[in-house]
Amino acid sequence: MNNNKNFYNQINKSESLKLNHHKVLIRNINNIEKSSSLIQKRKMTTTSINKNLNPWFVTGFTDAEGTFGVYLAKNDKRSTGWAVNIRFQLHLHFKDKALLEEIKTFFGGVGTISNHDNKSVYYEVRSVSELEIIIQHFNKYPLLSQKHADFILFKSIVDIINKKESNTHEGILKIVALKASMNKGLSLELKDSFSNIIPATRTTVITETILNPWWLVGFASGEGCFFINISKSATKVGARVQLIFKITQHTRDIQLIKNLISYLDCGRLNQPSGYDYVEFFVQRFAGITDKIIPVFERYPLLGAKLKDYEDFRKAVELMKSKAHLTLAGLEEIKKIKSGMNFKRK
Repeated sequence: MNNNKNFYNQINKSESLKLNHHKVLIRNINNIEKSSSLIQKRKMTTTSINKNLNPWFVTGFTDAEGTFGVYLAKNDKRSTGWAVNIRFQLHLHFKDKALLEEIKTFFGGVGTISNHDNKSVYYEVRSVSELEIIIQHFNKYPLLSQKHADFILFKSIVDIINKKESNTHEGILKIVALKASMNKGLSLELKDSFSNIIPATRTTVITETILNPWWLVGFASGEGCFFINISKSATKVGARVQLIFKITQHTRDIQLIKNLISYLDCGRLNQPSGYDYVEFFVQRFAGITDKIIPVFERYPLLGAKLKDYEDFRKAVELMKSKAHLTLAGLEEIKKIKSGMNFKRK
């Protein structure tokens, strides 16, 4: 962790992306920008027309919420008997529709945004020509989670479609083999229809460090959780208040969680026995006040998560002043907690 104590003094570092048939090594890409003017310069030099989003934010948010999907359906009108549909997708609660609009603008307006049951909203890019814009972005600003492996397989499928190979039986077999190694693999129908398929080799992503603070902001805007825990205690007010910040991921991304601990120089790894997830878990008050709050003050969260952070910060200030040790202060914190996360209207 000593190498990360100069967190706020880090400057741009070189980009190195190494590939072989099985592994991708991602290390030190463009760490903290020196000034707001440099941040604006970086935004202006991207292919984005939305100068309000940092490209690393988009990558971090996609690591949290994005999906590269490939769908095959039987179709008697096709010579192969199968229709192939591909898409890049972000699926969020309806309250984050404005953020999806910003991301769509970032990508030059490609794709569509649609509502689902008035509770959630999708941003989808389906056409091959528009997907090339998405691919170009993630080639330049690579994903850090194991989702990068899905992206590599997805690119191969886009290439097959571009070459019109998806109109041949051989091309369909290639696509099925690639899909078998993506996300949750093949459906039961596809397993029955392609019982002899050999899944393509899936890349193992090895990320040496968190690459950029804006990636962290994007990731936390998707997967971060600001939580206030209030439990009974023998204190005068009869309750104990704990502030918690956590990020949860599948166990396959345990190294990414370890990198978060090193990068932020706080927190711990929480891996519940018998479960397939791990957590970056910050509970110590000093970790919250000295590490987490300063990061998100300098690099603001976006979307609905920002509102939870702002409420969380109010609770931090109350605890700093010892207000939580009074009945009035405790009631104020309870009120804040009652409107956060899923309880927010």
